[in-house]
Amino acid sequence: MQISKYFTERESTVSATGERLKIKNIPSRDERDNILYTASRMDIIREYLGIPLIVLSWFRCEELNTAVKGSKTSAHRFGMAVDVYSNKMTSKDIYNKLIEAQTKEIIQFDQLIYYPKQNFVHIGFKLNKDQERKMYFVNK
Repeated sequence: MQISKYFTERESTVSATGERLKIKNIPSRDERDNILYTASRMDIIREYLGIPLIVLSWFRCEELNTAVKGSKTSAHRFGMAVDVYSNKMTSKDIYNKLIEAQTKEIIQFDQLIYYPKQNFVHIGFKLNKDQERKMYFVNK
């Protein structure tokens, strides 16, 4: 089921680790609201980049977050962060384009992290845009 112009409900809960460990990654009502909010923000990013994005991780229930050794305060826990890559653009180029877009005030995010070894980009948001730190870095 589509939850936004470009993203599906399945993408918001997908997890290779969750499937392997048979963890039911089901969001609460509040977490689902956060996922819908994040999807609307991700649609803007998708439009700006002009390429399909492949979701590696989005929402993580507590059990799944623990299984992947995620931070207890991870935005993934609340459906407010997405890890993506694309077959049409390198993850490094996605990262650089999003930094450029933020500098031009076209796109805003709380956190943007490029993971070169794993080849993906983490994009995190906050419900209150005024609280977004607009921080970015490479995780080596």
